[in-house]
Formats: sequence, C-alpha cells, structure tokens
Amino acid sequence: MVLLESIGQAVMLIARGDAEVWRVTAVSIEVSLLALVLAILVGLPAGYAVAIARRPIASVGSWALHTLTALPTVVVGLTLYFAFSAAGPLGWMDLLYTRTAMVAGQFVLALPILAAITLTAVRHLPSEAHETAITLGLTPYRRMRLLLREARPALVSGGLIAFARIFTELGAAVILGGNIRGHTRTLTTVIALEYSKGDDVRAIAMGLILLIVALGINAFVHGAGLWRAAERT
Repeated sequence: MVLLESIGQAVMLIARGDAEVWRVTAVSIEVSLLALVLAILVGLPAGYAVAIARRPIASVGSWALHTLTALPTVVVGLTLYFAFSAAGPLGWMDLLYTRTAMVAGQFVLALPILAAITLTAVRHLPSEAHETAITLGLTPYRRMRLLLREARPALVSGGLIAFARIFTELGAAVILGGNIRGHTRTLTTVIALEYSKGDDVRAIAMGLILLIVALGINAFVHGAGLWRAAERT
C-alpha cells in the first residue's frame, strides 16, 4: 500500500507540472539530444568508412567498434574527469561540472553504438546498392550519402537505441556534471540523490519519466521493425 501511495503521489507530482521535475527533465533531454547529434555527425561516417575499408583495417575497426559499445559509463566518466580536471591535459578548458562535460561523456558512449550499427547496416545492404553507387561514378561523399540513405531505417533505429542508452545513464553524468541543482542535474542523478535522502515520491516521479521514455523508444523501434517486415512480404 505504501508503494502504491508513493506511485500515486509521484504521478500527481508530474501531472501538476512540478517545476523541479520538468527542469531536470529538460536538462536531461537537452544534454542527450546534443550528444546524440554530435555522435551522428561523427559515427555515421566512421561506421561507413570501416564498412567499405579493406582488411585488416575493416576487421580491426569492426572489432574495436563493437567492443566499445559495451563501455561502462563509470569508466567513461572517470577517464574524462581526469582529462578535464585541473591537472589533466584538457584542464585549461574549465569544463568539469558543466553540461558540456556531460555532453562529452554521452557523446563517447553513443559514438561506438552509432558507428557499429552503421557498419552493420551498410555491410548488409543488397549488393546492387553498392554496384549502383560505383556504376554512377559518384564522388566518395555522394556515394556515402546514397548508401546511408538506403540504410536509413536501421540508422534511425540505431539513433533511438543510442539515445535511450545515454538518456538513462548515470555514471558519467554524476562524475562529470557534479549533480549541481538547476544546472547539471539529470533524471538519473536526481533519482540517486532523492533515494539517498529518503524522498521516494520525487525519485519515483523521475523514474516514471525515464521509464516512459525508454519504453516509448523501444516500442517505436519494435514497431518500425514490424512495419519494415510487413513491407517486404
């Protein structure tokens, strides 16, 4: 009964537009979207480059990208913390405990996911697509655009998966952002904080928002997959 009451209060907290809840949600979305855009700009060309490379570069690149998709968020956070700290090589940029540092952490987490999915998508394109791109005599850049366009459904799903990964991560956000109220607090960091303080209602409210976003993304990816399968039949 206590749990049900807490969930009910959390739903009411969200429904009445609690300022702190939606401020933290806005920061989470802003940081994750920016990191995702940057990862797309770098990850898609990187994955494509590995996909069309010759061995052994292709084999090593594929192994590296798929291995990096399992990077622990805490390890990423600690690595960038030492890089951005005053004694680190990037300390002069004064980025520690800022949203920029958080974006950097999430970018590192999303990049290998997008690159690996792009690599797989391009390799699994029909041979006709690659032959057409070569026959048309396109420049390397236009050939990449053509093949990536052909792989667009898989790339969209990959982008959503990467967003879900970074939107719900905790380790890098805490270490690099410092959980500063009104500035670097995200849904995951506030859940950890409020739970430690005993404020179950606010922690559950943040958790419900995270759950809705994660389930929504998974439902979209699954639905898109079913739609593509139906189109082929």
